Amino acid sequence: AGTMALRVGVTGRPAPWGQNRVHQRRRDGGSLPMRGSPAAHALASAYEASMLAHPLLTKAATSGVLWTVSDAAAQRLTVSEGAVSEGAGQELDLGRLLRYAFFGAAVQAPLFDAYYRLQDNLVDTMSVSTAADVGVKLLIDQLIYTPFVYLPLFFGGMAVLESASKGEASLSRAVSEARVKGFGLTATLVANWTYWVPVNVSGDRCCC
Repeated sequence: AGTMALRVGVTGRPAPWGQNRVHQRRRDGGSLPMRGSPAAHALASAYEASMLAHPLLTKAATSGVLWTVSDAAAQRLTVSEGAVSEGAGQELDLGRLLRYAFFGAAVQAPLFDAYYRLQDNLVDTMSVSTAADVGVKLLIDQLIYTPFVYLPLFFGGMAVLESASKGEASLSRAVSEARVKGFGLTATLVANWTYWVPVNVSGDRCCC
């Protein structure tokens, strides 16, 4: 439940790292006027200023918060669906929350920052049309990066963090997790396609 939701917001193609979607930019370089309360406007302005002054740190903090909130929601959802065995506690797994927070901030943020900058630079340099650019980026993202880089790294990395939290050092388990759950055509990848392909297409179209 958590894996797909974790890429929402600052980590998915609809809001790539290289673009600030808090204040959407007009093509003439100005900021589109924002609607909402003064407090919301001030918060968005502060976030934009932080993105400009400290982009990677802001992305890391944002990603860490989103991963933590997403996993907390996933844990609560699992409990509400009755997946916890009789007599088991219903408290949040703080160790798991910390692992997700760390991965989101220390791995996801810099990885996505570098990946999407590289992807945008390569594809935009050979740009043919907006539709073609969206299609090429989507194919790279879903057929190369996600199944052979991101998902193996996620499952393998989380296995390493979980083993370390238990005082273990099982590299073989991490490799197995990455290969079985993340590498190539997996159930997670298919679930990823059913959600992120339409979201990415509609997101890129809206921001063209």
